[in-house]
Amino acid sequence: MSAHRLEPLLNPRSVAVVGASQRPASYGLMTIEQIRRAGYAGPVYAVNPKYDEVAGYACVASLDETPEPVEHAIMVVANAGIEAALADAIRAGVKSATIMASCYLEGDGEPRLVERLAAMANEAGLLICGANCLGYYNFENNIHTSWWRCEAHPPGQTAFISHSGAVYLSIAGTDPRMRYNLAVSAGQEINVTAADYLDYMLEMPSTRVVALILEVVRDPEGFSAALEKAQERDIPVVAIKIGRTRMSARLAQTHSGALAGDDAAYEALFEHHGVIRASTVAELTGTAQVLATGKRAGPGGLVGMHDSGGARGIAIDLASDLGVPYAEISEQTTAVMAGLLEYGLDPVNPVDVWGTGRDFHNVVEGCFTALITDADAGAGIFFGDVSSKDPTTDGFIECCERAAAASDKPLFITQPVAGVLPDNVLEHVHSGMPILDGIENGLLVARNLFWYRDYLARRGAAPPAAPADEVVAAWRKRLAGGGPLGEDESLRLFADFGIAVPEHRVVRGEAELRAALAAIGYPVALKTAEAGITHKTEVGGVHLGVGGEAAALDAYRDLAERLGPRAIVARMIDATAEFSFGITHDDQFGALVMVATGGVFIELFGDRKMALPNLSEAEA
Repeated sequence: MSAHRLEPLLNPRSVAVVGASQRPASYGLMTIEQIRRAGYAGPVYAVNPKYDEVAGYACVASLDETPEPVEHAIMVVANAGIEAALADAIRAGVKSATIMASCYLEGDGEPRLVERLAAMANEAGLLICGANCLGYYNFENNIHTSWWRCEAHPPGQTAFISHSGAVYLSIAGTDPRMRYNLAVSAGQEINVTAADYLDYMLEMPSTRVVALILEVVRDPEGFSAALEKAQERDIPVVAIKIGRTRMSARLAQTHSGALAGDDAAYEALFEHHGVIRASTVAELTGTAQVLATGKRAGPGGLVGMHDSGGARGIAIDLASDLGVPYAEISEQTTAVMAGLLEYGLDPVNPVDVWGTGRDFHNVVEGCFTALITDADAGAGIFFGDVSSKDPTTDGFIECCERAAAASDKPLFITQPVAGVLPDNVLEHVHSGMPILDGIENGLLVARNLFWYRDYLARRGAAPPAAPADEVVAAWRKRLAGGGPLGEDESLRLFADFGIAVPEHRVVRGEAELRAALAAIGYPVALKTAEAGITHKTEVGGVHLGVGGEAAALDAYRDLAERLGPRAIVARMIDATAEFSFGITHDDQFGALVMVATGGVFIELFGDRKMALPNLSEAEA
């Protein structure tokens, strides 16, 4: 890849561990041992005035004593010493650092330690991963800046950014199924944000999918631009956004030191850019695992294969609950399966293929190949336990692999419950067969694949043409002047921007009312149009379904006597649904459009969607 501004941070030419230690089980020792374990090829220096060497690496008293300027310093230093350590690094010409300390000091004054560190780093042009982070694992360049033990392995196609340290360690350093090219614990993002890491990852040729666990977006403009780049490069992004509930958002702010933001705005942002939203870690990693194969869901629904009739019933019920459609397979596919299955097994989708186990290789491979190549198949799942080290397990997986090779649609295995996978099964995972845990989780992943497929299908459609420049200018001037819009003025605004409105007239007396009724016809809605009355129903200012001139005159006289002579008369619309539309402004991401069920139901059900403008007709 071409030189990215984060190269000194994420792919440094030399490394020092400040606070390296010989003490067993210390972070200073574990960090430098992890560098060796990763197989980093560049110069490595230990920094601690107490030692001459640590873990076989030469040790110096300070960073300015290294034979050459160090590009990256890993700070294994307590909060009380981190400010001085960073000052030493800046004097020594260090270009980047990982800061693991939380950087919270009891009794700290203003500006806070984190703010002081940011000011120092920004003035020196020094890039920081953290603080309050667990470093990163760059499997492509064999450089790890974390103390957590993680064995070196060939890099994969998944990039990962996390604001959760514990989850980061669990899935970046522990789950042997996942193969990353780069995994970053972003921490407090002193001067390098998730947007910067995402941009770097999208420049890596090996990246096929990016997984995110986000508490906050500190650089909304940069983050949006990175998501645009992901769209342009057809790299899907899967994300858990922490802070959907009020309590979670409050605690996320306490943990990260920044506002978690309005979840509705993130919902709109993600849908606009095609970010697949996950609720659980298993759903996040499972979706990333399948998308890392490079395959995309085809048109149609799910095809499923089971080795248990009971498990099949569980899956069918869960699929209905989750809104995952099953494919309507063709007569040809049905006939192929009928010729393979043992007596008593139905050639349906999803299919139970296990009878006595006779000739199961041909049965499983043949049925699954017929299913996944069916015209209405969008993706395929084999539901079965593959955690045993035996020939049957290998046989099932190999049959799935051969079926997958016959199609460009995603196909994966889902175990009913989580199980530790033996080495022989992991070999299949690492060669491209995703294996997930949990029937519900497998179906959630399938739902995500279909959602992303549908997003790609509607992406790129142009929004409707804007009104003429002079119309936009006139309304900008009116809105900039302030003050509420009356109903008639609001309807003119909608009509000028291409939104259909009912035929209507403003009247100020009975003669004008008669003229309006002659032009509009019946039935009509008659409402007060007096200034300052915003909730018309609360003052009895609305008459609906008025038919005939006499009834209209009676309704108008009622309004005029109680509220004033100005009224609006409009054709009564016979509608079967009531909607609410609105526009709001989010502090992070700007204008948002809202559509919701109308009337009292918007409050009762919370049934609403938010979107970033401008929307195409398909997106709307």
